[in-house]
Amino acid sequence: MYTLYKLNPADFNENFLQALQLLFSGKTIEVSVREVDAANESTDIWQAIQRFRQSMNPTDYPDNEDIFANVRDRPTGREVAL
Repeated sequence: MYTLYKLNPADFNENFLQALQLLFSGKTIEVSVREVDAANESTDIWQAIQRFRQSMNPTDYPDNEDIFANVRDRPTGREVAL
């Protein structure tokens, strides 16, 4: 199993260590620590999603309108000649 945590050193506390102990109970684990570049943070998909969600203004979209109505391509796929 592989798990990646990105957090500040201040977030390391007893609860975090207990969570690791429960998650990897009875297994040997390897701990690697490195500083994350600011450039890597800006390209992180979760960070990008969070920035997008914060930039959305729900009042820009009417409640009765399905904003995702025409997002999906409806064709069933390409034709296959057998």
